[in-house]
Amino acid sequence: MAEKDLIDRGTSRRLAPAAAAVAYGDDPAASAVSSPATALFERAAGEPWWLPGVVGGRPSGEPRWAVFAREAVASAPHDVVVADRAYPGLSGFGPVLAPFVEAAAERLRRTLAEEALAEEDGPAVGGPVVDGPVAGGPVANGPVVGGPLANGPVAGGPVVDGPVADGPVADGPLPDGSSTVLGDFRRQLTRRLCRIAARTLVTELHEARRLGRLSGAGTEERFRDFVRLTARRDGLAELVTGYPVLARLLATACLNAGDAFAEMVVRLAADRHLLAPAGVLGHRAGSPDGALGGSAGPGVLTGVEAGAGDSHRGGRSVMLLRFADGTRLVYKPRPLAAHRHFNTLAEWFGSLPGAPALRVLRVLDRGEYGWAEFVEERPCASVTETRRFYRRQGALLALLHALDGTDLHHENLIACGPHPVLVDVETLFHPPLGPAGSADPAARALHDSVHRVGLLPQLLVGDTSALDMSAIGGGRAASSPIETADWADPGTDRMRLVRRAGRFTESANRPRLGGVAADPSAYTDALCDGFRAGYNAISEHRNELLGEGGLLWLFGADEVRVVPRPTWTYTTLLDESTHPDLMRDAAERQQVLSLLRTPLLGVPALPGVEDEEIAELWSGDVPVFCTRPGGTELWSGTGRTVAGPAPDLSSHDTASARPRPASARPRPAAAPHDPALLSGLARVEAKVRAMDTVDRQDQERIIRAAMVSTSPEPPHRAVPGGRAPSAATAPEPEQLLSAARSVGDQLVSLAYRHEGRTNWIGLELLGERYWRLTPMAADLAGGYTGPALFLAQLAALTGAARYAEGAREALAPVPGLLDALHGRADELGPLGSGAFAGLGGIAYALTEVGTLLGDREILELAGPAVRLSCAASMAEDGYGVRGGVAGGLVSLLAVYRATGRPEAWRGAERCAERIAAAPLPDSAGFADGAAGIGWALLRFAGAGGDVRHRNAGLRALRRATALAEAGAAGRNVPGAAGGVLGGATAGAAGGTTALANPGALAGAAGEAAAPTEAAAAKPMDPAAGPAWCDGAAGIALAIADSHDALADPELTGWLAARSGELADIGPLADDSLCHGESGLLELLGHRALPAARPAWVRRAGTLLAAADRAGPQCGTPGRVPHPGLLTGLSGIGHGLLRAGFPDRIGSALLLRPSRAPLPTPDHRSR
Repeated sequence: MAEKDLIDRGTSRRLAPAAAAVAYGDDPAASAVSSPATALFERAAGEPWWLPGVVGGRPSGEPRWAVFAREAVASAPHDVVVADRAYPGLSGFGPVLAPFVEAAAERLRRTLAEEALAEEDGPAVGGPVVDGPVAGGPVANGPVVGGPLANGPVAGGPVVDGPVADGPVADGPLPDGSSTVLGDFRRQLTRRLCRIAARTLVTELHEARRLGRLSGAGTEERFRDFVRLTARRDGLAELVTGYPVLARLLATACLNAGDAFAEMVVRLAADRHLLAPAGVLGHRAGSPDGALGGSAGPGVLTGVEAGAGDSHRGGRSVMLLRFADGTRLVYKPRPLAAHRHFNTLAEWFGSLPGAPALRVLRVLDRGEYGWAEFVEERPCASVTETRRFYRRQGALLALLHALDGTDLHHENLIACGPHPVLVDVETLFHPPLGPAGSADPAARALHDSVHRVGLLPQLLVGDTSALDMSAIGGGRAASSPIETADWADPGTDRMRLVRRAGRFTESANRPRLGGVAADPSAYTDALCDGFRAGYNAISEHRNELLGEGGLLWLFGADEVRVVPRPTWTYTTLLDESTHPDLMRDAAERQQVLSLLRTPLLGVPALPGVEDEEIAELWSGDVPVFCTRPGGTELWSGTGRTVAGPAPDLSSHDTASARPRPASARPRPAAAPHDPALLSGLARVEAKVRAMDTVDRQDQERIIRAAMVSTSPEPPHRAVPGGRAPSAATAPEPEQLLSAARSVGDQLVSLAYRHEGRTNWIGLELLGERYWRLTPMAADLAGGYTGPALFLAQLAALTGAARYAEGAREALAPVPGLLDALHGRADELGPLGSGAFAGLGGIAYALTEVGTLLGDREILELAGPAVRLSCAASMAEDGYGVRGGVAGGLVSLLAVYRATGRPEAWRGAERCAERIAAAPLPDSAGFADGAAGIGWALLRFAGAGGDVRHRNAGLRALRRATALAEAGAAGRNVPGAAGGVLGGATAGAAGGTTALANPGALAGAAGEAAAPTEAAAAKPMDPAAGPAWCDGAAGIALAIADSHDALADPELTGWLAARSGELADIGPLADDSLCHGESGLLELLGHRALPAARPAWVRRAGTLLAAADRAGPQCGTPGRVPHPGLLTGLSGIGHGLLRAGFPDRIGSALLLRPSRAPLPTPDHRSR
C-alpha cells in the first residue's frame, strides 16, 4: 500500500549524534556517576533537546510531553540487569521503556490518591442523563486531558484494594489490592510503547552490532547487552535526545493512558451504586444463565483490559473490567445516549405485529461516558434456535437500514444463544459518503442499500486473498489479506522487520451449535424472512416514528460518529509513521501524515477533515468525528468544529434522488439538493417515508446476492442438476426468442437508471475463489458491456426500443473511461487486453453493439479501445483468452474483420508473436489455458498468419488434450511448463479485479444468496467436465472451431470421443455460458459436430423448459440472479438467442460477429 512504500525505507540507519549523550562503549565507571537530569539533555546553545519534536513553531515553554520524558529518563537506573531468558515478540524491549511505564504508573497513583483525598469534600455526582437537545457547542463537557481529573470527588468507597507490590507506586495512599489493576496498566502500556519504539530500537540494535559495541558470544547475549546499554540512564537519554519525536510519542502515550485510566477509576467509584439498578452487571462467574446481579454493586476491581476498541480523544478507549465476585463490566468513554434511545426503539420494534423481539445491550448513560453490560457468547441449543437467531438478525438488519446505520462489522455483534446482540451503535444516522455522489446509479443504489450497514458479507481484498469483515459472514479465524509489519528473530541481534499476513482470531458474532459455528448461507431464507418482517413492521407503523414527538426525534441531540475513511487507514499510518527516519524531526513525520491530504491514501468522504486527522494522529489516536442527527455540525475528537451547520432541507424528498430499479414506479422529482447537506434525522425520515414493497424486494435481492460469498459451494465449477431432460423435439426459434425476451425484461427490471446512465449491481468473482457484490464495471465477463451486448442482440431481433436504449445507456460511461485510461498508460498492463477480463473484450463489445444498433457513435469508440488494448497486450503478463494476450489477439481480429481498422490487425500481429514465443501453460482450459491459446493462434493463422502460428496453435491444442487426459486420470504430464505462464490465470484474475473495481476504472471515468439448502451435488472433475472455462467442453470447442485442428487426426479423434461423452451428461445445475447448459450447447450445436445434433436438440429443449418453469439459473452459488455474461442472465439470454438464431447472432464465447441489423434505422426515441 502507498503508505508502506513511502515510509518503509529500510531498517538500518545511523546512531544519534554523539553530542546528544554519552556514547556506547564509554568507561562504565563514568556512566555510574550521578549527574543532574538536565546534563543528559544538553544540546547546542539555545536549542532545547525537544525542539525537533515540535511542529508549527517554537512553543513558549517546555511541552508537557518533554517534561514527562525528561523526568522518566532521570528516574532510569544507572545500570540494568537483563534476565537471561528468551524474549519473544517485542517483549525484550520492556526494560528500555520501563522508566516511562513506571513514571506513568507513579503519576496514575498520585492522581488516584489526590482523588481519594478529595472524597472528604463531598460525594461525586455523575454526569446527567440527557433526553432533550443539548445546548451549547458540539461537546458539552470537553475531554479531560492531563492534571487531576475533574469529575468530582470519589463516592461509594475505594475502587481498588490491596497493596502495590512492586515499583515506585508501592508507597502512597492507594488502598490495598491495587497491584493487579496497576499491573494490568503496566503490561498494556508496555506493549503499546514497545510497538511505538520497535523500529527505532531495532535500527539502533543493528547499528550497535555493526560497530562492534555489543558483547556476548551469541545472538541472544548480544541482544540482551543492547537492552542493558540502552535501558541505562545514559543510554535512554541518548535515545530520547537523538529521537525527540519518539520521545514525544512515548510520553504522549504514557500521559494519555494514565489520564484515561484514572478517569475510568474515578467514574467507577462515583457510579458504583447506580450499576446494579441499571442492570449492567450482567455476568457473574458461576452464574448458570448469565442473569443480572442483585442490588449490590460490583466487588473489588481486580482487572482492567484497556484498548478493547480504538483509541480516541486523548488515549481513551473501551475498557473491560473484572471484579473479585466474577462480575464483568464494559466502560465506554463516550456518550451512550444514542444507544439508550436505540434500546427504546428496539423495544417498540419488538412489540409490533410480526416483528421478532430483539435482545439489546443494557447501558447506563452518564452523559459524556457510560457503562454497558458484558455480553458473553452463548451457543444455540438447536437448529430451531439457530434459525431464530438469523431471523432476528434479518429484523435487526431492517431496523439498522432504516436508521442509516453503517460500519457494524463482526466485532460489534455477539451471538448470545438465539439472540444477536449489537454492542455498538455509534454510527447510526450516518451521512452518505463515497459512492453516494457517484454518477454510477448502481454504485449509488448499493451505497444506499442494506449492504451499507455492514452486517452483510463484505470482503477486505488483498493481492492474494480476501477476508469477510461483516457481522454475518465474518469472524472466522483467518489470515489477513493485507500484510503488516512483524518481527523475525526476536530477542536476538538479528531481529528485523518483515512483512507478513496478520492473523484474525475467531470472533463471537456467529452462533454455534454443537461446538461448530453456523454456516450463514444455510440460513439465508431465515435472514430474509426476518428482514421482510422487520421492514414491513416499520413501514406499516412509520407514523409512530416520524415528526415531532415521533420515536426518531429521541435521537435528535445524541452524539453519533461519522467515519470519513476506513479505520485501517489510520491504524496503518500510525504504525508505519514510527519509522526511525521520522523520529528525529517532527517535520519529517508531519510530511508523512500529510499524505492524508493526497489521493495516495484515498480522498476523505468529508472535505476539510485532514487538519484534524493529523492533529489526532499526533496524539496517538484514531481520529474520530461526530455530529448530531438533528443537525449538520461536525466536530473532531478534540472538540473543534470541522463543518458548520448547513441549510435544513428536511422537507425535500431525498428518496427521489436515489436511483431505483427500473421496475419501480415513477416518483415526482424533488428540488435539486445534495443529500449530504441534510441532517441525519431528515435523511432517515425521508427514507422511512419512502419504504414500500418495491424497495423491500430490491433490498431482499441485495441480501441474497451478498450472501453468495458465504456459500461453501465451489465458486466456479460445473455441477450436475436435478432437472429432467425434455422430449427430443427441437424448440422453435420464436419460443427461444420469447424466453430470451423474458430474460431481457428481467435484466431491464434489475437495472438502476439515473440521468441517462444504466448499470447493475452484480457479483464479481475474485481470483476464482471469492464472490463480491459490487456495481458492474466495464469488462465483458461480469461487467456492463455483457448486458449491453445481449440487449443489443435482442433489440436487433425484436426491434424493441427499450432493449436498444438499455444497451446504449449501459455504455454511457465508456467514453470517459477510455479517455481516463489514455492518460494512465502505466495501468494498462494490469488491466490486460483479454477478451473477457480486459480491454480487448470491451473493444469487441463496442464493435458488436455499434453494428447491431447501427450506431456510429458507439462504433467509433472501438478505435480508442483498440489502441488501449494494443498497448496493454505488450505490457501484460497473462497469455490466456479471458484476461491475457490470446484474448486480446482474438478480440482485435474480430474488430478488424468488422471494421477493417489497420491498427487492429497490427495489434493482432504483435499479440500472435508474443504468444508464439511464450512457453505453453500447465493448464488445459479454454479461458486461461493451452486450449484457448491454441485456438487463438489458429484463428490468427487462418486470418493471415503463417505456418509458425499454425504449428504453435496445434502444439498448444495437443498439450491441452494431454493435460485434460492426465488430469482426468490423476496423472502429471511429462515436460509440463513449470509456472512460466502462471500469470495466465493470475493475469486473468488481476484483469477482472482491475476492470471490475469502480475505483480503478469507473471512478477514473468520472464513474463509469445462498440456497435455502446447500447444493448436495458434487462438482464434476474440471478436466473431464462440461465447462467452457476449464473443462473438456472448452477444449473440444477450441478444436471444433479451428479448421486446421479438424485436419489433425489426433485432435479429431479426441474431439469425437469427448463430445460423445459430453452429449450424454445429464442436465446441469445452471444455464450459464461459463460452466452451464448454454456453454455446453455452444459446443454441441457447432457445425463441426453434426453427430451431436440430437443431443443439442434435447438440451436446448431442457434449457427452454427450465427457463419457462423456474426461470434462468445463473452460474452463481444458489443460482442467485446476476446480470453478467459468463455466469449470469446476459449469457443465458445470449445462449437462447444463439440456439434460435445461430446464423444471425454471433457466438460471444468464440468472439464471432453477429449478422442481424436493426430492423428500423433509429430507436433512440420511443
